[in-house]
Amino acid sequence: MANKKAATTKKSPKPLVEVQPQSNQVAAQDAGVFLKTDDSWSNAYWNASDLHFKERELFG
Repeated sequence: MANKKAATTKKSPKPLVEVQPQSNQVAAQDAGVFLKTDDSWSNAYWNASDLHFKERELFG
């Protein structure tokens, strides 16, 4: 029967959140998450040479 080694816990060098942000906008900027305010996100959806377009044709 094989011996199982105890699981070692790794500590991350930097905590995910050092200080709880008081604003959603500040938290989004810190994480690099931004919502698009134009229709640029949908360009691939309507571009005939993109796989998103092919997916829409097949499954839409």
